[in-house]
Amino acid sequence: MSALGLLALKSGWAVSGTDRDGGPALDALAAAGATVQVGHDAGAIPAGADSVFVSTAIADDNPEVAAARDLGLPVLHRSDLLAMLMDGHRGLAVAGAHGKSTTTAMLSLALGGATLCVGAEVPWGEGTGAAWGDGPWFCAEADESDRSLLRLRPEAAILLNVDHDHHSTYASIDDVEDVFRQFVSALPASGVLVAGPDARARAVAESAPCEVRMVGHVEGAWGRVDGGSLVLADGRVVPLPLAAPGDHNRENAACAVALADWCGVDPHDAVARIAPFTGVGRRFEDKGTACGVRVVDDYAHHPVEVAATLRAARDQQPGRVVAVFQPHLYSRTRELAAEFGRALSAADVVVVTDVYAAREQPEPGVDGTLVTRSVVGPQEVLNVPRLDDVPAVLVPDLRMGDLVLTMGAGDITTLGPRIIEALGGADA
Repeated sequence: MSALGLLALKSGWAVSGTDRDGGPALDALAAAGATVQVGHDAGAIPAGADSVFVSTAIADDNPEVAAARDLGLPVLHRSDLLAMLMDGHRGLAVAGAHGKSTTTAMLSLALGGATLCVGAEVPWGEGTGAAWGDGPWFCAEADESDRSLLRLRPEAAILLNVDHDHHSTYASIDDVEDVFRQFVSALPASGVLVAGPDARARAVAESAPCEVRMVGHVEGAWGRVDGGSLVLADGRVVPLPLAAPGDHNRENAACAVALADWCGVDPHDAVARIAPFTGVGRRFEDKGTACGVRVVDDYAHHPVEVAATLRAARDQQPGRVVAVFQPHLYSRTRELAAEFGRALSAADVVVVTDVYAAREQPEPGVDGTLVTRSVVGPQEVLNVPRLDDVPAVLVPDLRMGDLVLTMGAGDITTLGPRIIEALGGADA
């Protein structure tokens, strides 16, 4: 929502809004010229407002929603605002269960700074996930969590992967595949679809009515990642010296380069623009080092993401990898507890907190212990229900050379600085 608010401001709109809690995103919008307040209130709708846009998290009984309807104002979804902002541009969308924000940001950079809208902070986004760029291209993250990607009409797209993540929205992986098939089948015949190195993504790509560029080790692929390089079908080899760690980021970059090439950017130029990019907010984000212990925060909240983040951590060659994981949503924890346990087993020390509820109500018997019971192999596995208790439990056991990963989509992002403080403060 903050990204959309910034782009609306850049488009010349008057923007106001509220959020349940304050924070950097709200502060960033205020600094950009929006009228903002903490707390939802019917009186927050300004006189002369044209429309009210809401995120999926906003319930029908929200006081501002009720007031807007009483005033006869249209109440629209955030994806409707995104579609309006994209109008007049050549739209490019990045879809998939994992890696959307990072890949969309990479694509924007590859195109020389195209207009961007993602759900994570980018370094050039004035505290948000948006930037208004020069040129015709508009790069947007296409969100499947609430099926809102179907409201977008991009000219071309990337489908990174297909996975069952949002269990309150989709009953099965077949339902997930179906919504992605609807999305790619709506692409214009003159466009292109880039399919990432994922078997389900390649299967869904068969529904596209346009050119399909596959990335991966399959016959007929446009290109593949081989070690630290992108090897193209025409024989060219493009080195991938990325600042963002992990094989998954090399694959993300390869997909961005494939679409940038279709847009007219030479792959070597595209990679040169992407290479210095360290990532969007909360994707392997360094929080600091204290007493020789490095602390990194990551948004990983699905077993595939947890596994990829732990592999990236191993690539850093630390003394030990210490994973602190906060499960996100009761529905996801219930369905994927065993998979989370297997993914976390790649760490040396594992700490699991209670579930971050977000928009869901608690479910009896669904808590962090469902995950810890499935962890096998690490030297130490701890269940620490309260996030506030983690520093006191964890810090005495940390050693110089450890890499501590805080992972999850909830308020675990606040934990890294507290661990550093408990260690005595960041190293000079």
